[in-house]
Parts: sequence; C-alpha cells; structure tokens
Amino acid sequence: MTSSSAIRHFTLTFDRQMHSFRSMRILQSRRSFVSSSISSSDNGTTSENVNANRKAQTLRLQRFYVRPETFETSNFSLSKEDSRHALKSLRLRVDDAIEVCDGQGRVKRAQLVDIDSRRTDATFEMMSSKEENFHPFPGRVKWDVVCACAGIKGERSSVLVEKLTELNGRALVPLLTSRSGKIGSASASGKNASKGGSSSDNSIGRSKRRKNEEEEDEETGKKLRWQRVALAASKQSLRAHVFGIEKPVNFNDFVSSTYFREATCRFVAAAGGADFAEKLRGVKENVLKDDDEITKERYGLIIIGPEGDFDDDEMKVLMDTCETISLGDLRLRTETAAIASLSIAQMITNV
Repeated sequence: MTSSSAIRHFTLTFDRQMHSFRSMRILQSRRSFVSSSISSSDNGTTSENVNANRKAQTLRLQRFYVRPETFETSNFSLSKEDSRHALKSLRLRVDDAIEVCDGQGRVKRAQLVDIDSRRTDATFEMMSSKEENFHPFPGRVKWDVVCACAGIKGERSSVLVEKLTELNGRALVPLLTSRSGKIGSASASGKNASKGGSSSDNSIGRSKRRKNEEEEDEETGKKLRWQRVALAASKQSLRAHVFGIEKPVNFNDFVSSTYFREATCRFVAAAGGADFAEKLRGVKENVLKDDDEITKERYGLIIIGPEGDFDDDEMKVLMDTCETISLGDLRLRTETAAIASLSIAQMITNV
C-alpha cells in the first residue's frame, strides 16, 4: 500500500470512528434529556422547594444570641467574642444588618451603627418592632433526652450535647442511677457528701468540706462547658430556642416528679424492647391526630441508661411506667443510643 493510500485509509477510518462516537454521544444526551425530563416532571415540586430553600439560605442574615433583656433596649453591643467575629471574620460594616435571638423564640433584626477605632466593639441598633418575630418550638412533640451520662468522659459528653442540639432536642436531663456514678456532688441517692466531722476531728471535717467544694466546682464546670457547646451548636443550626441543660436528677426524684408523670409519652431503651419506629408511628397516629389540640404543649421523654444498664429495681419501675423500645441487636454506648433515639423520634413524629 502506497503512502497516499495509507493516509486515505487512516483518514476514512478515523472519520467513521468519530461519526460513531458523535452518534453515541447524541444518543446518550437524548437518553439523559428524556430521563431528566421524566425525573423533573415527577420531582418538580421537590426540586422547586430545594432550590427555593437554597436561595433563602444564601440570603439569611448572620444570627447572634443575646440576653433576653437586650430586646428591651434600643442600642446594644455584642459580647467581645461575637464582636470580634462580626468585625474581623464577617467584616461587617456600618449599616449592615444582623439577626439577634434571645434563645427563647424571639428573633429580631438589628443594624450596625458604630464601630470603635480598634474594631473590637460594635454598637447595634434594634430595628422596628415590626421586624420582631416569635418562633414557636418546631415540631408537634418536644423531645427531652433523660440520659445517665455521668460516666461519659471527655469529648464524648460534648459530642452528645452537640448532636442532641443539632437534632432539635429540647433539653438534656442528666439522670443519676445506681450504676451511673455522680456529677460533682450530685449522686443517685440525692444526697451530697458529708459536710464535716465532729468538733474533735476538725481536720477531717475541713478535708471533706474541701472535697465537697471541689465536686461542686466540677459539677458547675461541666454544666458551663455543656452550655457553651449547646450555644455554639444552636448558632450553627439557627435554632431560635437554645438547647437546655438541666440539673442532674437522681432516679427516685425523677420517676416521682410531675414532669415525669405529665409527659405525653415516655420511652426507655432496653434490650428486647419493641420496635421504636413502630411505637412512634402509633404515637403519631393516636396521640397527635387531634388537630384541635395542635397548640397544646406536648413533650416526650427518651430515657437512656448507663453503660452498665439500670439495676433490677430501676428497670422494674421504668417497665411499669414507660414503653420499652429497642434500637437493634448491637450494644451501643450511652451517647450513641441517645443520639440515635432522638434522630428516629424527630424523623417520625415531627417531619
């Protein structure tokens, strides 16, 4: 074959391959178009909702949390940390607007009116009261997680608080049981340690008092740390209601309280319990079906025991007063069980 024939043969073969490739691409494009058209017609409403929400998120103002009494003033300053974030990270300028929230459902717009010379303090002015909006707690059931979390160490307890906040729980109630240990000076018996010895044993008395003070500091420190985590997660999630961190409560006081008795529903995680999702569907169909009472406050309790489980006496009380539910065959850590339970509850009852 001559060189010219070889070139013609190569050119013809190449043209045929390119034609075949173009035809295949056109066919794929048509199939893709038909498929997307069908998908768009089936999911048009969903796509519109997603796009609308994505656009709304980009237009949202930055939100900062302030004390409730700030809502009664005309001018105010943010905390040093928030001011630094607003001015140096977000680079807000005079006349820029933000949202302020009191953590109790009130949200209002404010406008930046002054920045100090060192750019460390910003003064805001509350906008017209017409801009104020009260947000009720979202969902028809407010879920509180009652968790024997005293034994959770280090960052795991912070992760628990963070995720319960992001999942729209209302509050964490630390539960003290016979096997959960204690938080600071609070124990399952409901009694603090002895305050001191006899007059003839003052050194022992002082030692015990010092120990009590250290335990109280530990309890306060842990609660403050959890509150900081909850506030940060509330900001990230744009919650209008800050996640609550309640005082530790011993088991006997908890099960005898009005708070326990008046709960709309009570669930305790236990091996061999009923399917949680099925129980929640029953709650949604039977308890939440009355449209005339949508405004009625409803709260549910999700009770999670310590990693050593409840003792026999505690479990008997809970089985007599609560629905026992299972989270599967695997043995979960306390914080994992709490997070998983709240996720399921929110998905079924409030979505």
